[in-house]
Amino acid sequence: MAKIAERAGVGVGTVYRHFATREDLLGELVHRSFGVAVENAGAAAAHPGPALEGVRLFLLATLRDRERFVLPLHGGPAIFTPATRRRQADVRTALRSLLERGQAAGELRADLTPEDLIVASSLLSRPLPGTGDWDALARRQIDLMINGLVPSTSHRSN
Repeated sequence: MAKIAERAGVGVGTVYRHFATREDLLGELVHRSFGVAVENAGAAAAHPGPALEGVRLFLLATLRDRERFVLPLHGGPAIFTPATRRRQADVRTALRSLLERGQAAGELRADLTPEDLIVASSLLSRPLPGTGDWDALARRQIDLMINGLVPSTSHRSN
C-alpha cells in the first residue's frame, strides 16, 4: 500500500481512508478496468461500419489502454464483486452483438465468440520481453488476426 500511495502521490493514510484493505483497492481497480473494457466493447459494437472494423477497433483500444487494465487475464487478481461481474457480462454482451451483426452479414466466421476476442485482446496487451516496439508488433498481429476472422469461401452461406 505504501508503494501504491507513493506512485499516486498521496500518503498511505489517504489510501487506507478510501480502501480498508489491499483487496478492497485491487477489487476497485478490477471493477474500474472492466468499466474501460465495457466502454471499448460498446464503442466497437456501435461502430457504424463493417463488424470486422469494429473488431479491429476493440483490439486496438485494448492495446491502447493496456496500462489501465488490472484484470485477471491481464495478470491482475481474480477479485469479483457482483457489480464487477455485471460489467464482465456487459463486455460479452456488447461483443456478442458485434459478432452476431458481422456473422449475419457474412463478414465474420460463424464460430467466433466474445471469449475469442477477449483472449486475443488480453494476449496483445501483454508485451513480450525482448520484442522491441511492442505497439508495432501488436498492430501487425491484429492485422493478421483480422484476416483470420473472415469466413473462408467454403463457410459462406449463400
